[in-house]
Amino acid sequence: MQRSDTARVADALPHAGRAWYLTLSVLAALVLLLARDAQAQAWAYPSFQPPATTTREFNFGIADAGSAGTAIVLQWREGYSPRSQFSLDVGFSDPDARGADNVLFVGGQYGYQIAKASADVPLDFLLTAGAGLAFGNKTTLRVPLGVSIGHRFPLDGSLALTPYVHPRVSLDFCGGCKGDESQLGINFDVGANLELTRVLAVRGTAFFGGSDRFGNDGIGISLVWTPPGLRR
Repeated sequence: MQRSDTARVADALPHAGRAWYLTLSVLAALVLLLARDAQAQAWAYPSFQPPATTTREFNFGIADAGSAGTAIVLQWREGYSPRSQFSLDVGFSDPDARGADNVLFVGGQYGYQIAKASADVPLDFLLTAGAGLAFGNKTTLRVPLGVSIGHRFPLDGSLALTPYVHPRVSLDFCGGCKGDESQLGINFDVGANLELTRVLAVRGTAFFGGSDRFGNDGIGISLVWTPPGLRR
C-alpha cells in the first residue's frame, strides 16, 4: 500500500521535531473546527507569512474564498534589520456576490522576530502588525496584530518545510456599511512553506475567521522568489 504524503514528510523530519510537526497539525485541525461557521467578505486572502524574517522576497499568490471570489496578490518583503522586516501587499479580487464590484486592495505590515527556535522552545515567533485598505462597493480598513508561530524542518538537499499558524486580532472598519462600522475580529492562517531551492519556495495556506461583518475563510497558494545573493 502506498504511503501518504503526510507520512513520508513525517518520516523525513528529525525525531526530536516530529512532536512539533504533530502539534501544529492538531492545532490546525482545531482552528478548522473553530472557524467552520466563518463567512466570506468582499476581499479575502491569507497573510502568507512564515514565522521568520527575510532579507528580501517577492511572493506571487492566488486565493479563493467562496462568494468573495478569487484574489490575486503580490507581496514584497524587505528586511530592515536582522530581526525586523517591512512588507507591502497589492492585489485585485473578483467577488462572486451579485452586484459586487471588483475590489482593489493595498496593505502594509511590520514584522519583528520575537524569538528563534532553540533547544528549550523549538519554535520561531514573529510579531506582525499592519493595515490594509480595500476599495469596491464599500471602502474597508483592517488593522491586524498577531504572531506567526512555526518551525523550519530541513529535509533532503535544499528542501525544507516550515509548517506554521498565524493568529491575528483585527480592528475592522467599513465606510458606508449599515449598522456598526467597526468590529473586532479574530483571524487564523494555517499554512506551510516548502523551500524547493535556495531561491524558490511554495506556500499553501488556509485562512479562517474574522469579525461578524468581515468574516472570511478560504485557501491560497503562492510562489516565493528570494533574489540570489540575498538569502541568509
